[in-house]
Amino acid sequence: MIKIGIFGGTFNPVHKGHEKIALEFYNKYELDKLIIIPSNIPPHKQINGQVTAEQRYEMCRICFDKYNNICVSDLEIKNDNISYSYNTVTEIKNNNKDAKLYFLIGSDMFLSLEKWYKYQELCKLCTFVVAYRDDNIIIKSGAEIEFLENEPFEISSSEIRNNIKNNNYNLEKYMSSEVLNYIKENKIYAE
Repeated sequence: MIKIGIFGGTFNPVHKGHEKIALEFYNKYELDKLIIIPSNIPPHKQINGQVTAEQRYEMCRICFDKYNNICVSDLEIKNDNISYSYNTVTEIKNNNKDAKLYFLIGSDMFLSLEKWYKYQELCKLCTFVVAYRDDNIIIKSGAEIEFLENEPFEISSSEIRNNIKNNNYNLEKYMSSEVLNYIKENKIYAE
């Protein structure tokens, strides 16, 4: 059976923490393919910073293009509607009927799963892999859940955006130089 991983998010911007967890996810579950999916209009948070969905997609593509079997999808970016995970996973499942799907999710988002659009149906389509294990996680009925034991990354996307806004581009420890160069060249987060 083919195993496909799904890793969605705003990736605003994508950083080495995202890259590290994607590789851990890919390797631990011996995935045949990992799909990175930047959201267009996330239902659970607002996108901060002056950045377009296309720019977030391009940053992800720059970050992940170097890896075999990890691809960046514009599935949600090309959709002008709210990026509901149920719709995305349904489309991936319809195109890969015999595949087992693994959906990577942070523990913070997992705790709000019952508020997601069609979450019970979503639980039937995939296995949730929860990152940043939190001892307070409540097991959701009907969801198949596994944990990705990983260490939290030491900086958040919002902290990276604030650094750039304050003209601090000394972020190579946290971001690939290619993504950082793209941000500089396009003056993203500078205002």
